Order: sequence, then C-alpha cells, then structure tokens
Amino acid sequence: MADDFKYHIDHHGSLVRPPALLAARAAGLSGEALAATVEEAVEAAAHLQRRLVLSTVGDGQFRREHFESVAYDHVSGFAPVTGVTPLAELAGIPFARRRSVAAGPAGLVASGRLAQAETAPVLAVVDRPVFAALPSPGYLAAVGSALDGPAAVDAIRGAGAALAAILHAEIEALAAAGVAYVALGNPLYPVLLTVEGRERLLAVLPADVSADAVLAAMIEADRAAVTGLTVPENFRVGLDLTDSGPLPTTERGYHPAALDTLLDETPFHRLCADFPADPAARLPLERIKPGLVISLGVVDVASPELEDVDALLDRVDPVVEQRGDLDVAIATNAGFAASVDRPLLSEDAQYAKLRLVETVARYYWGNEI
Repeated sequence: MADDFKYHIDHHGSLVRPPALLAARAAGLSGEALAATVEEAVEAAAHLQRRLVLSTVGDGQFRREHFESVAYDHVSGFAPVTGVTPLAELAGIPFARRRSVAAGPAGLVASGRLAQAETAPVLAVVDRPVFAALPSPGYLAAVGSALDGPAAVDAIRGAGAALAAILHAEIEALAAAGVAYVALGNPLYPVLLTVEGRERLLAVLPADVSADAVLAAMIEADRAAVTGLTVPENFRVGLDLTDSGPLPTTERGYHPAALDTLLDETPFHRLCADFPADPAARLPLERIKPGLVISLGVVDVASPELEDVDALLDRVDPVVEQRGDLDVAIATNAGFAASVDRPLLSEDAQYAKLRLVETVARYYWGNEI
C-alpha cells in the first residue's frame, strides 16, 4: 500500500525534555503539580511540531523515563537484567533500558492501556495526524535475553506471542481514539540483518543458537502485533529499526537473505531506517518491494552539525526517482532522547535538525506536506 495519505516527514517520537520539566522532576514535584507541568510541556511541543509541518505529531515521550517505559510501567512480568544480554549489547541498548521476562508468558499482563495518557492530550490540541511510538513485542521479548541456549529462543517466542496480543489490543485502541500512525520500534533487528552484526553475534552465541532462529522469533511476534488489525482505512503502522543515531553494525552492509526474511510478506506499511552517506552502509532498497514506504533517516541526530541540503538531496534523489514519491518519507536517523537523562542534542539543535528534515521534504512535496 503506497503512502497515499502523504505522511512524508517522520520523526521517531522522543524529544529532548524541556528545562522546566527536568527542573520539576529534579525538585521532586509529583501528583497534580507534576502532571500540570507535563501537560504544559506536551502542549508546547505539539504546537511546535505543528508549526514545523511534521506529518504526524506526538507528545515527545515526555511521560517516559525510557522509550520502553510505556510497556515496563504498564505490563507486569518484567524484571531487571542481571547477566549478559548479547543482542542488546551489540545493538547499543543501554543497560538501564533492558528488562528480562521473569515469569514466562503467563506473567505478562497489561494493567489497563499503555499509551492513552500520551496521545489523548495531543489529539485534543492539534489538528494534524497524531502518532505514537511503541516498543515492538519482539524487541521487548528479546532485549533482556541471555540467548544461552535453544530454550532462550523458545522463551522469546512465547513471550513475544503474549506481548503481541497486548500490543495488538493497544494499537486497535489507539486507532479507535483517532491516532493515525503507530511506529513499533525494534532496534535489535540491525544486528541480525547486517553482515557484521551477525558475525559478531555468532561469535558470542552458543553453537546451538542461530541468528536466524532469533530473527524468526522476533519477526513472528512483531507481525502478530499488526496482523488482522481492525482500524480505519487511513491508519498506518510502521516498523522502526533506529534507536540513537547511526546504526552500529552496517559498515559492511546488510545480509540479503536475512533482510528478505524480515520484509517478505510484511504487514507493515512503513519501514524507518538509517540512510547514511556511505552507500555501502545503506539499506539495499532494491530488495524492498514497491508499496512499502521507506522512511529515510538522512539527518543525523548524533551530531549538532547541520548537514548540507544539497548533499542530502543528492542522497535522496535516486531513491525518489526509482521508487516514486509515494513510497518515500524523510526523517532523522533516530529519536532525540530515548532516555530522559541521555539527550543526544540540545533543544535548539534538535529543532534545527527537524527543520532540516522539513526543508528536504519540501523540495519533493512542496505544499503537500
């Protein structure tokens, strides 16, 4: 399905928390006082995104401590990680963001809605499509795994199925409330999809655990979360491979068979990935069938330096010429603050990067965005 609803500008959800919100939390503010500060910050961020003409608007994830907190705070059955988690290590996921599934699939139970409190205020204050970014079930099931034997892969599959049911229900509820787009984030995929990532992972896995088995378990969970959704016709769901800037294992390119496994018969409408200056490190778009919208992460969030617009257009031009303008979106290569205490840029630098995304997108779509 092509992007006929013209969501041509993406960002990945997390924004740098404003000073007033950080100060309120540092001062120990809680209850209604903290809630009012959060609401004020969210409303300001939503209006700013609206002025930037971003295709979809979110709450900046200002209520989350980490990207994953929307699940960890509302789903029982997670526990702190105490040992080695090789896949998360290779993907560069900070230790504070990892959890293991402690009680098996039966212990994974949602206590109410996950993202309702995030999206409802934004729906109330802006007249543009609203989106939410959620951790994918495959990611949540695998990020804390020791991958120390076949039983660990079976555990990912079991936990993934339980989490997929929770995420499936949440996505339908968000769509019913008027949310236009949900992006499921799984930054573990690049390790399993790239030549270097697979080699580095296989070097630390036991002989009876294969990268393909882990990949299959995650894909099964993530597809289950979005297959058979009852949602409005113009609702979109994407798969986001990014996390905190340039992907760590792409220098030697992608593994063709592994990428085909992820993309063949995918139920997702959109795929968000880093699209760096080095052609050898880019996602091989020739392997991606028409109709799946590619959100190109051409603006780098890891550095405050602004890229040259002409250089970005030179990178994007061949993609638009090859795929057509309905199957392409422009984005940063990650969010700006997947953790409250680890912002990648200042607020000013963040919005300069988003303005750069808008500048590139306007070259192709003009007033359509």
